[in-house]
Amino acid sequence: MRFDRRNLIFFGIFALFFGVLLGTGEPIYVNDTFQYENQMVMREPGYALLIQFLRFVSPADHYGLIIIVQNILAIFANTVFIAFLRRRFCLNMPVSFLFTAILLAPHIMTPVFASTHLVLTNSLMTEGILISLYPLSFMSLLDMMWSQKAVGRESIRTIGLFFLLSLIRGQMMVLFIVWFLVAYCLAVKNALKKTTETKDGRDTFVLAENIGKQGFVAALAILILVFAARVVAIRVYNYCEQGLFVDTASGKAMSFANVLYVADRADGEVIQEEALRELFYEMYDAADADQMNYKYAPSGMLQKAAYHEKCHDELNFTYFGEPAKRYVWETKGIDATQYQELMIAVDEVAEQLSKELMPQVALRYVRNYIVVIILGFIRTVAYERPILAWYALFAYAAAIILMVLLWKKNAGSKTASFMAVVLLTIAGNVCATALMIQCISRYMIYNLPLFYIAGFLMIMELWNGEKDGISGNKI
Repeated sequence: MRFDRRNLIFFGIFALFFGVLLGTGEPIYVNDTFQYENQMVMREPGYALLIQFLRFVSPADHYGLIIIVQNILAIFANTVFIAFLRRRFCLNMPVSFLFTAILLAPHIMTPVFASTHLVLTNSLMTEGILISLYPLSFMSLLDMMWSQKAVGRESIRTIGLFFLLSLIRGQMMVLFIVWFLVAYCLAVKNALKKTTETKDGRDTFVLAENIGKQGFVAALAILILVFAARVVAIRVYNYCEQGLFVDTASGKAMSFANVLYVADRADGEVIQEEALRELFYEMYDAADADQMNYKYAPSGMLQKAAYHEKCHDELNFTYFGEPAKRYVWETKGIDATQYQELMIAVDEVAEQLSKELMPQVALRYVRNYIVVIILGFIRTVAYERPILAWYALFAYAAAIILMVLLWKKNAGSKTASFMAVVLLTIAGNVCATALMIQCISRYMIYNLPLFYIAGFLMIMELWNGEKDGISGNKI
């Protein structure tokens, strides 16, 4: 494949941008950093192992090394991704510059608009590397989709990259489901294609069904294997680091904060164990006294979502976390001197409370969940302002309409399939994140550049009116 020397221009742009961020900024120590650098069981192993390795390389300067690695990775990943887009869609230079600006948007928007104001590639947290690895993994997913092979080299490479991302942040496990759905759709498509080519008089419907089932079984087997491998990898990591053969702890506590937020005091009557019931009453009464409850949320969907977001971490760490730690000490004799075991036990308390309370709070939980995911969808493509909420609705509607129009015109449209998998990934990311925690900008922003790039590509394909997509001519 001939090297396009013009890609060096984009390499230079990214090198200048991230070089300035690196040269003018310092490592940003955040709340999560301590847990990663101490390999605690509340965090996935990927980023913790990176810190551990760079601390081994340079004990005194490993923070500086981390942000150097993160900014170099950002330069490499963005250059590779823009080169991929230019090759796949034969982009001309003006469009390539536009897409370069779009790829840089998260690195500009987060410091300016996000509540944390973080420079992602200078922050000592998972987003520092995930923001760069994510487009590379998505590029592999597109290769898989366009290869038309449900289980092939591209498919295995993609699920391998998704596995790596999930070891850095559990939120990325949703990509396993995205992979499975894409693989299954490819299997069905291939089955239908083979039946149309069959000329021996066999029942084509039965043949398609059998081939489709085989593809489904193969994709499902890989999906189960990857989920199982992730559990084993994390448990082995925690055993090696902490002597505890456990999965990542803290997820159940985070998700219970959403249950506590929508609970009423009367819901505690269903809790069978008296001590646990009293624990719930203590949590609820303290939270209710400080108006950390759905009842005190203002009217309006965005306002309700913002109020939930304001309450979530306090409910998790203060109103639930502190009483739960005391409860664990009183019932199991585990205190802060055994911090890892304590957090595992706290997670188990959260799981037990969630199981008993969920049937009582289910309707309120769903209502609040819908509000939270609406904010997540908005933040993926815009900023949370009333006028921008309507803009986000228009943007999603336009994307779906364009996608359908292109598929009607050309069933093999690459830009429409690009947008389809972006929308699938957005939905998965938003809905999965909302189950556990708030849909804050730094969790939602991964798909923002992909959405706008896919959208522009669809507009250009529709404008050009090419029968076989836009890959035949430069745009």
